[in-house]
Amino acid sequence: MSCIVQKFGGTSVATLERIKNVAGIIASYQQKGHNLVAVVSAMAGVTNKFIGYMNSLGIYEGDPEYDSVVSSGELVTSGLLAVALKNLGLKAKSYASWQVPIFTSDTHGNAIIQKVDSISLKKDISAGIIPVISGFQGVSSENRITTLGRGGSDLTAVAVASAVDADLCEIYSDVDGVYTVDPNLYPEAKKIDRINYREMLEMASQGAKILQAQSVNYAMNRNVVVRVASSFVDDGGTIISGDVSSRPVCGLAVIHNLALLEVYYGCEGDLNDIMELLEKNFIRAEIFQNHNSLSASIIVDKKKVVTAMHVLKNCGLTLNFKQKMIRRHFSSLNVVGVLVSEEIGEELSQLLRSKKIEIFGNYHTDHRISFVISTDQLLSAVAVLHKHCGLDQ
Repeated sequence: MSCIVQKFGGTSVATLERIKNVAGIIASYQQKGHNLVAVVSAMAGVTNKFIGYMNSLGIYEGDPEYDSVVSSGELVTSGLLAVALKNLGLKAKSYASWQVPIFTSDTHGNAIIQKVDSISLKKDISAGIIPVISGFQGVSSENRITTLGRGGSDLTAVAVASAVDADLCEIYSDVDGVYTVDPNLYPEAKKIDRINYREMLEMASQGAKILQAQSVNYAMNRNVVVRVASSFVDDGGTIISGDVSSRPVCGLAVIHNLALLEVYYGCEGDLNDIMELLEKNFIRAEIFQNHNSLSASIIVDKKKVVTAMHVLKNCGLTLNFKQKMIRRHFSSLNVVGVLVSEEIGEELSQLLRSKKIEIFGNYHTDHRISFVISTDQLLSAVAVLHKHCGLDQ
């Protein structure tokens, strides 16, 4: 008898009627002879409401009490789903993270799962009981509630699937699979039936919001097969595994709401030091060396501009940073594929420029080519690259 872990996102459990629908999905799988474990997010909008409460009190991500409050929505959902399953005549038991338990690092707001104790879960599964686990949360070595970052319920599901030796981990939301690009941006986007871990990790890391990147990395390291599907339509979804062949380009991922900071420093310096400094302050950034060897362009989330400039001006390095210019309304358009190369990057750069699309920065890694462009040219750039890379077919 196979075991399947099923995770249901906030939109899937947004109302009591949707929770009942989720219970029906789980019941249908049990009727087919599967053992089930459910992982749930908070009802849509609840976590943001709690974040607003804490921010109004001057408490932000990184504070232990912040985690205690913002993770409480998952407790409500797990209890409601357990009751809905019982109303269908099934055996179910809700779990908070500390009851499993799910042990994490002590980093509040972005904790890393270190171990899932599967003894109680496996005992329930053997007894025909469906564990319903609160996602997004864990417990630290100091016995405090921690949270796993945005999309953390995905990580909970994958980690639990690994711990109970599940045959499959299903991630349900309002999206019916992984697409070559966000279909809301480009209606010609195509659904991908199968994608390998590395490609999915790059897509998730560079703006595709289907799965939390950390959950994909966890699945890849532990060979957990994942299926992304919709809780509202039944159409197969997308399988993510390690036995899928790589493609030159598998898709485009977009990071929105970026700003470009151009800064000068007084002497030659290692830009890697700047990157490490920003990362230590929880600021995700990309840095480009400009033609002038003493200037660099730094791309950050618009919400992080003030913090980034504060860090740069007070970094304590021997460099003399000073702001030259801040430009807003940028996006990062990322061409993802395990086989991409610098030659492909140069070809795509020339193509974009031939279409009068200005590139403010570009960089190449082993698995992606990224272009920083003005947001008002994003849709045009997506259309050009999607077609050129053969993703329309």
